[in-house]
Amino acid sequence: MQEASPYAGEAATTVEALLRETFAGIDALRELAVGVHRDARARGRAPTTADLAAIRPTVLRQLASADMLAGTGVIAAPGTLADRPRWLEWWRRSPSGGGPRPLAVDLDPGNIGSYEYPVAPWFDVPCRTGRRVVVGPYVDYAGTDEYILTFAAPVTSDAGFFGVAAADIRATDIERAMLPMLNAEGPASLLVNASGRVIASNTPATIVGSIVRRDHGERRELTHRENWADCTGLPWFLVRSTA
Repeated sequence: MQEASPYAGEAATTVEALLRETFAGIDALRELAVGVHRDARARGRAPTTADLAAIRPTVLRQLASADMLAGTGVIAAPGTLADRPRWLEWWRRSPSGGGPRPLAVDLDPGNIGSYEYPVAPWFDVPCRTGRRVVVGPYVDYAGTDEYILTFAAPVTSDAGFFGVAAADIRATDIERAMLPMLNAEGPASLLVNASGRVIASNTPATIVGSIVRRDHGERRELTHRENWADCTGLPWFLVRSTA
């Protein structure tokens, strides 16, 4: 077995910074959405899509300033808006260049191809538990058709549950950021989530999205449990082949 690499500490620092920065942006959107919810209720009515659009300048500013963000915004819980039964105030970066654009999906639950976001883990977990969540990598068929990680947090005020604030990051961007540290660890090093699904890899033998067994090499936790006790989907691990 190889000796522990000093780059493991750098990998942990990189992962912790990614989580902190991503959730800081999400928390800013969450606070704005809570304000929208409270203000409308204080006026004796349900909020509307126009009310929720007040968060849009912050969404667009975050997309412009955070290179790793593929998309971000607030997803309303079904039945909470007055003018639409379901709604996503969600904007995403175009991989081919150009400015941000809204996510266009079918939100009519009566249609076969409807985007059933209420059952998605990134929405369902915060709704049921009140906890933050990191989901993925998974293939984002409704948006980018790429491997994505979604970070989400519940939007809840004294008026009740309003939805979730969330952000998407492409797995390829996380892999690019982690690759120098994975290479320093060894020729078959991986970043995996709590379920053993590969987030980043430096070997073509084990690609992003695949599952590795628990006995696949040496496994070191990269996120401190006490810091992320309210976040489902963590910890993440650095896995280094000991073959």
